[in-house]
Amino acid sequence: MKTILVLLVLICLSLTCLAQLPAPNAAGASAGHHILRAKDVEVANKFWATLGAEPGALGAIKLMKIPGVLIYISAPRGNTPSLGGNHGTTVEFLTFKVKDLKASLAKWKAAGVEPMKEYKEATILGPDDVQIRISEDPSLTMPIAADGLVMNVANAAEVSAWYARWFGAKVSRSGSDTIGDIPGARIVFHETKEPIAPTRGHSVGLLGFEVKDLQDFVKRYQESGAKLDGNVATNAAAQLSVVQLTDPWGTSIEVSQGLNAVK
Repeated sequence: MKTILVLLVLICLSLTCLAQLPAPNAAGASAGHHILRAKDVEVANKFWATLGAEPGALGAIKLMKIPGVLIYISAPRGNTPSLGGNHGTTVEFLTFKVKDLKASLAKWKAAGVEPMKEYKEATILGPDDVQIRISEDPSLTMPIAADGLVMNVANAAEVSAWYARWFGAKVSRSGSDTIGDIPGARIVFHETKEPIAPTRGHSVGLLGFEVKDLQDFVKRYQESGAKLDGNVATNAAAQLSVVQLTDPWGTSIEVSQGLNAVK
């Protein structure tokens, strides 16, 4: 009996390790996926592979996987020219943790990826000027994992309250910054007096959050008087449903149900 229990525990641990996205919080939400717009999708995919991402798929949908988050890269939509990188938008940095920062930077440098000199913190400029901030976490059991993002905001209390309401972010303070923790996404709400642009049209096109019950989320969101950017879209073959919305400050968001099935 004891042997059977040990085997069951090991199986459960293995399944947990295989899960791409973290378990949802009490609000039924977790980090989902970043949607990036790239002029050259192949070049962008190679860059993320250099950082440690692996290819993944959900049906015919191709993605890149980093533990804790998924990255979907596509060409800019329609004939609208890209507005460039995410600097100065509501999403200033995508953030990731590595087990060994010195070793990671050396490995990336050998592949032609070097940190930006403009910042004290380790920051990499990816294809299409996507700003990526890297920190070290020696407790990681893998080389790289998702951390979250840094958002530019005029009023951190106001913005963090919105993310707490709709995605269950646990709000706290760290120095001068307000933090919103959602499983897989540590959001730093950084107050600035500089102009802040919306994400639409920029290289970080949409932030993604996965929810347990998309229909319930949509019902509550609409009943609050808020408007979605469109109807719920469902890919039956991939068993994936998504809906897009824009937060009150211009951050485009895609809410999904079904991304945990990514292989």
